[in-house]
Amino acid sequence: MAKRTTSAGRRPASNKTYAGSLGETLDEAGFEALGRRIKVHDRGVGTQPALPPKWFDPVVEFLWAALPDLVANHWDHLYIDALQSACQALVALGQAVLDGSGGIKANPEPALPSILPRLDDVATVIVCLAAQVSLLEYRHFTGARDRPSPTGLRRPNIRADHGSGPAYLAPDAFRVFESLDLVIGARWTERAETIFWRDNPSVWGVDFTKDRRFLRARDAALATVPDDIAEKIEKTAVITEESIVEWLQIAPKTKTREDALKSLRFWSSQSLDRVFHRRWRLDCGWLSVEESYRTLLIEYDALSINMRRHFAARYLPHAPFLYE
Repeated sequence: MAKRTTSAGRRPASNKTYAGSLGETLDEAGFEALGRRIKVHDRGVGTQPALPPKWFDPVVEFLWAALPDLVANHWDHLYIDALQSACQALVALGQAVLDGSGGIKANPEPALPSILPRLDDVATVIVCLAAQVSLLEYRHFTGARDRPSPTGLRRPNIRADHGSGPAYLAPDAFRVFESLDLVIGARWTERAETIFWRDNPSVWGVDFTKDRRFLRARDAALATVPDDIAEKIEKTAVITEESIVEWLQIAPKTKTREDALKSLRFWSSQSLDRVFHRRWRLDCGWLSVEESYRTLLIEYDALSINMRRHFAARYLPHAPFLYE
């Protein structure tokens, strides 16, 4: 876990791990401290570089701290979606580089990138990562069907508000959540609501697909499909005989045509999901190719996946495997 420096004149921070802290969570998972401070970014010497947004430093520090450091100067995502997104975010923020083996290592020359990733994507990565490492724990929302036993759970310290349910947020996570305007005064902000749609905690029982904002965005997506995206979408709906034959040629002899169709349909839906992950967002609809460069790929983005299903049901009614 990356160390934080202390201001001049302040007593150095204790190395003791407190209950419910980030240190305790990572200790339980077997993560070891780095023993050094991560350099967040280089603002230059004798120059006047652009200042980072207020959320930049808290986000970078949180990402470094929560990722497992299995080998010195090497962080691995362990093929866990939330960790993969976190690694991707650090690269996009100019703080890490790919190491060639599926993980990342610290950028020897960290710098504020000229083009920052989308703020809603950054916030989603932080929410998903915090939930993955138990720094964010969702609690039962009144009216939700899924009601787990409260035995052994920490009491919620964030109240339900603006359509988001109660939760426990670890003290070490408050700074980054506040910097992203997700929480204020122990309550979720209005901005947090649609960010949580993307993680979609089942314990809250929120069906955002019936929300007027979702329905309005679906109708807008149907009415404004760009030509290049329309071409990609149409391709996902077509499974050719040639594709089936090729699949059977490389599959075990026991596999059947039905197995081929099932597999090809699955990958078609995954391909269409990728289109929505990269080229669509709730607040602005379809993104241009240039705008898509600022997106972060969040594989299990519940909002994008549900939009794909509702969109396909109307745009591709002849391909039910894309929306069932």
